[in-house]
Amino acid sequence: MFKRFISSFLSLLLVLLGVRTGAAKRCDAVFTGTFIQSWYCADWDDARWAQEIADMRSVGIDKLIVQDVAEMDADGNWTVWYPSALPDFGAVDGTVDVIGSALRACQAGGIRVFIGLAEFENWWVFSALSSEYGKVCRIMANMQQEIYDMYHADYPDAFYGWYFSPEINNVPTMKASVLKIARGLSTVLDAATAIDSRMPVLLSPYFTEYMAVPSVLATLPMWQILLQQSHLREGDIFCPQDAIGAQWTKAAHLRKVWEMYAAAVESCPVKLRLWANCECMTVARKAVPLFPPASLETENSPATLDRLVWQMQTAADYCEDIVTFSFNHYYSPQTGNTAYYDSWIAYLESGHALETLSPEVPGNLRFEDDKLIWDAAEDNIGVAYYLVLQNEKPFCRVESSQDCMCSISMGYSYAVIAVDGAGNCSIAARLS
Repeated sequence: MFKRFISSFLSLLLVLLGVRTGAAKRCDAVFTGTFIQSWYCADWDDARWAQEIADMRSVGIDKLIVQDVAEMDADGNWTVWYPSALPDFGAVDGTVDVIGSALRACQAGGIRVFIGLAEFENWWVFSALSSEYGKVCRIMANMQQEIYDMYHADYPDAFYGWYFSPEINNVPTMKASVLKIARGLSTVLDAATAIDSRMPVLLSPYFTEYMAVPSVLATLPMWQILLQQSHLREGDIFCPQDAIGAQWTKAAHLRKVWEMYAAAVESCPVKLRLWANCECMTVARKAVPLFPPASLETENSPATLDRLVWQMQTAADYCEDIVTFSFNHYYSPQTGNTAYYDSWIAYLESGHALETLSPEVPGNLRFEDDKLIWDAAEDNIGVAYYLVLQNEKPFCRVESSQDCMCSISMGYSYAVIAVDGAGNCSIAARLS
C-alpha cells in the first residue's frame, strides 16, 4: 500500500512538473489498428469484408477492434450482432453475425481482432451509480464464454483479445462511481483470465473538459483508482481516446492529457501497455450548453491528415502503439472519397512526410438558381472537400458544389477554398 501511495504521488508530481514519463519517441506517427462499429458493417458480405481487409493491410493495419456486438437501449431492449443464445437478449436475429464475418476475413488477411462486448444507453446518464452497470458487466462475462466457445477454435490466429465497450470518462457521475466501475471491469477481466489468460483486454476511456472539472490534475486520481482497483493483468491495454475529433479535449491541452495518462499507467501495480486511440474524424455538433462548441460540419467528417499526424506525433512521445477511430468509417476508399486514403498512402510512402502541394483554385464560381456553383479544383492527389466562406468567415464544408445546400443570401460576399486530404488549401475563388 505504501509503495502504491509513493507511486501515485510521484506520478502526480510528474504531471505537475510537466515531465514526460517515457522516451522522447516510443512509436512512429502512424496508426496500426482501427476501431469499427457493428452497425456500420452488419450488412457487409464476404466480398466487402475482403476488400476492406485488403485496404487495411495496404496501409499497415494489423489490428481490428470491433467496438461492441450488443447494445441495450434505455428501455432495456437489446440489439445483438451475432447469433447469441443468451437468455438476457431475448430473440436474436440469427442471420447477422458480425463476429463470424470479421474473424473469417481477418484470419485470411492476417489481422488480429479484439471483440467488443456490450454497451447500454443509460451508461451516459447513470454510469455505475445504478445496478444496471453491474448487470451488464455480468452479461458481458457470459458473452465472453459464449463467444469464445463459438469462434476461437475456428479462428485461433485472428481472435486475439477483448474490448471493454463502456467508455469511461471523468464526468461527475463516473468520478463518483469509479470504484463500482472498477468492480464491473474486474468482472470482465476475471472472465478473460478464466477463459484464456493469454487474451488481453483493451479499454479506451477519454478525458473531457466539458460537463466536468477541466483539469488533468483533478482527473489523474480517478484513473489511478481505476487502474489500481481493477483486476488488470500484465499485458492488458490502456488505450485512451485523444478526444480531439469528438472535441471533448482542447488541442492546446493534448500533451498534458497524455502526460496524465502516462502517469496513471506508471502508478498501476501491473505492467500495462499504453496505446493511443487517435481520432481521424470531426464530430458534427450543434450549440448545446456544457458541450463542445458548435462545429462547421453538419455530419461527422474525416479529419485532414495534418491534424491527425499532429495528434499521432503527440501521442508517439508516450504510447507504444497507435490505433484510430476509424479507418473504415472515414479513410477507407470504400467510403467513396479516396482523397484521405490516397494522401495517407503518400504519407507512408514518403517516410512520414505530408505532401505540401496545394489544390488549384476552384473555377468559375457563380450563382445559379439561387445556389453557389463552382467547377471542381484539380489536385495532385485529390480534393477532400471545399470550404465555403461567407463574408470571409467559414460558412459550410461540402465535397462538391452539388452538395452545397447552404442558405445563400445575395447581400453577402462568398469565397470557396479547395482542401486536399493532407490539409493543403487552395487560393480562394471569390464572388462578391
